[in-house]
Amino acid sequence: MKLLPREHGATAIWFSSLLLAFGTLRKPPSISSVIVFIAASLLALTLTARITSGSIAIARLERNTTLLPVLSSILTLIVPLGHLVMVGQFSSTVLGVWLVFLAYCSSGVLYARDLVRSVLKDTPPKWTIFSLTSVFLLAVVSALNAVGMLSIEAATVIAPLAVHRAVIQRLIGRKLSSKVERIRKVGFTQAGNLITATIILATVSRL
Repeated sequence: MKLLPREHGATAIWFSSLLLAFGTLRKPPSISSVIVFIAASLLALTLTARITSGSIAIARLERNTTLLPVLSSILTLIVPLGHLVMVGQFSSTVLGVWLVFLAYCSSGVLYARDLVRSVLKDTPPKWTIFSLTSVFLLAVVSALNAVGMLSIEAATVIAPLAVHRAVIQRLIGRKLSSKVERIRKVGFTQAGNLITATIILATVSRL
């Protein structure tokens, strides 16, 4: 049975969700609860792999602007699940961090999809999706900060997104490598971008 999804972005979101679940803990959980949580998260990854195991499923995900965000949203539920399993509850701060993470992942898959299309068409990536993603994230952080659920410092998750956009702008502009290699690099850099944002959110949760 295939463990990792064919859509590698899903694996990156799963791994980042796992990191964020542990990174937002205030005290060490019991070993038994950690084992249960990891087992449950692996089950979620395996189910995702089964869903995306066929080429037709991948094609549908790539064409559909709704399925991709929905799939990523489901995987981010690993964060609150981790707190419920390992702690028995989750604070308003953790809820706020998860909501920002949810927004980051769901909008990020559309952002990455737009970059891949730019590579396929050999055209410079447009600024529209990046700008909308940034505004959306700032709006979510501002709203959560207004109700006292999250520190405004969470807005710094925009930083790795901006760095990623600058790197990708140069990467896509270079046509020395094949389209497949450039698409692969877009995926790897996006995974790094997501992990960096995860570390930032885990740090902000302790402020």
